[in-house]
Amino acid sequence: MPTIVGHAVFGATLARLRLSGVADGAGAWRALTLCGAAAMLPDLDVVTFKLGIPYASPWGHRGFSHSLFFAAAAALVLLWLSRGLWPRLGFSLRAGFVLLFGVIASHALLDMFTDATHGPALFMPFSPQRFLLDWRPIEGSPIAPRFWMTAKGRRVVWTEALYIGLPCLALMLACRWRERRKDCAA
Repeated sequence: MPTIVGHAVFGATLARLRLSGVADGAGAWRALTLCGAAAMLPDLDVVTFKLGIPYASPWGHRGFSHSLFFAAAAALVLLWLSRGLWPRLGFSLRAGFVLLFGVIASHALLDMFTDATHGPALFMPFSPQRFLLDWRPIEGSPIAPRFWMTAKGRRVVWTEALYIGLPCLALMLACRWRERRKDCAA
């Protein structure tokens, strides 16, 4: 799996693209923060290791919490908790839900690009099948913090910078450039 930082950056980038041109700066920052945190949410399932639930279990890591069903349920809860934010940004609650669902579901998409042995169970609780893509350039992140300062940890940071960080930076810069062009034209 990418680190939670990689997931947060990707989720915030998706939100930034959708929030392009929003006038409420403080509200936009709240939405970016919310979406970055929402993108990390599925990895709360690492607690299952402490509970003795095996990785390969449908209820273990990358199981139910990485499913599209979970993404929808979590998006509804987060939407309800942030229901006052979206109208201030000029979004309907439906648009807020779609954005939150997208950033939470993006977690599983990124995990499918890792060199892991078990992909996310996208269709839990209806199917325990796990999915990985054929091209998996992102090094799987060690879960235990003590491994982050090892050679493997450095490879994880490098592959995330290359395959998540750089594309997100390019998208953010393109978004900023587009906004500035609109300001100049006005």
